[in-house]
Amino acid sequence: MTEPELRLRRILLALDAGGAVPSALSLAVTIASRFGGQLEALLLAQAELTRAAEFPFASEVSLLFGLERPLNAPIMRRSLQTLSARVQSMMTQLADPARIPWSLQVTERRQWEGLLAAPGEGSLLVLTHAGHHVLASLAPAPGGLYLLHDDSPAGQLARALAVALEPQCAHTRWSDPGDAGLSPAADVPEVARLLADLRRLRPGILILPAARYREIEGVLRPLIARLECTVLLVG
Repeated sequence: MTEPELRLRRILLALDAGGAVPSALSLAVTIASRFGGQLEALLLAQAELTRAAEFPFASEVSLLFGLERPLNAPIMRRSLQTLSARVQSMMTQLADPARIPWSLQVTERRQWEGLLAAPGEGSLLVLTHAGHHVLASLAPAPGGLYLLHDDSPAGQLARALAVALEPQCAHTRWSDPGDAGLSPAADVPEVARLLADLRRLRPGILILPAARYREIEGVLRPLIARLECTVLLVG
């Protein structure tokens, strides 16, 4: 593959309270320092859970141990404030020396889902395996890198990013970039081939246009979780 010009406008990273915050930030900072763009971190608040905690009878049950404990809204809010301060400190340590412009915002999950629906041209969204697994650098990933691209502007940018990271990466080109009507069913030939490739190659990084991800998210997301694969979505 030849490498078209690569420009990133912004890198968006969702951070979950239970996720791998330091390594996720490290990856996003590495991308921003290499390919430009403003780093925008979104700390996802569990707004519904916090509202539920206002009820005196609210409680949560540990799936691991089966233990029940009451939900406490003030404690949850203080915990989020503590995490926000921790993330801000880490972003200062990681991004400021590289002179990367950055921002941190506490937001609800639905705003992140809105960004997935319309990320904007030149945007890169970093998704991690259930918020718990992310590569700490852009070194060749275990299992390598896999690219799904098309002829759309986002597809061309995805290809440029993949070539810059791993010139000989495995890749699949989907035709008809304007077609948003691909069925999400796993038995659609193009989707089936993609899933088979991912199961066989087990890539550490998957790069694809955000629009393509939305088309097949339902069948792709469970496999990504099993593979513990970092996903880079290009807007």
